[in-house]
Amino acid sequence: MPIVIKYVQYLIFWFGVYYLVISLAGLFTKRCRRRHPPRMRFAIIVPAHNEEKVIGKLVKNLVCLDYPRQLYDIYVVADRCTDRTAEVARKGGAVVWERFDHRSCGKGRVLEYALSRLGFTRGQAHSYDAAVVFDADNLVSSNFLQVMNNRLLEGEKVIQSFIDSKNPNDSWVTSSFSITFWLNN
Repeated sequence: MPIVIKYVQYLIFWFGVYYLVISLAGLFTKRCRRRHPPRMRFAIIVPAHNEEKVIGKLVKNLVCLDYPRQLYDIYVVADRCTDRTAEVARKGGAVVWERFDHRSCGKGRVLEYALSRLGFTRGQAHSYDAAVVFDADNLVSSNFLQVMNNRLLEGEKVIQSFIDSKNPNDSWVTSSFSITFWLNN
């Protein structure tokens, strides 16, 4: 048994070293400081399954972003919803696509459906410069699209934004997720 504990300690140590190196490397990355005028068009995609309790807050948050409204569209894909998710999202100002395919379900399939419908797959022409994906329970900073616009105009191809919890002190589960987000961002 002591040998197992020893290996677990080594494993934890090397994970710690890995995250320390990644964190230190992040301190020396080039930051995008230049502010470009809004130019990029965004398709915001929100996969949702029975999310009526939270989807309204997200759609309202997205509608109020500090970015020209004509340069982004909000698409909620209501996947097999049995509640009022689609109704709440429509009322908030999102374009809602409802899916009831029980053979092809789940977040991955929903994203594949939305990206295909918007023309992002198989080299199809589309009217957006980038797609942005949010979970239905997310909230976003008001300057999010402006920052994404700046990064894309600086030449970035793929961007992972900062993820954080809204409720890190609610339970040990949310605390664990928060710590993971803090370490990985």
